[in-house]
Amino acid sequence: MSALEMPADYALVLQQVVESGEEDFTNLAESLSLDRKRLSHIVHALQHKGLVQVRLAQRDIWIKLSARGRRLVATVWPESIPSFA
Repeated sequence: MSALEMPADYALVLQQVVESGEEDFTNLAESLSLDRKRLSHIVHALQHKGLVQVRLAQRDIWIKLSARGRRLVATVWPESIPSFA
């Protein structure tokens, strides 16, 4: 699967993370109405592709775009992140 041929729920995760800058796993699952197992699979796949970074802070898991993810989003949805050039 190429970055531009990703499933819709992968793209939704990227868009949600772009909008918030960084998103915690639980809120991301709730806001996208995804079960935790599915979201975990998506985040792992996006991390494997180098599009997101994951960090642990106490009991929370935080997800943010990597530099590669920001470049992809700036190419695909340039209006969503005007500060990324």
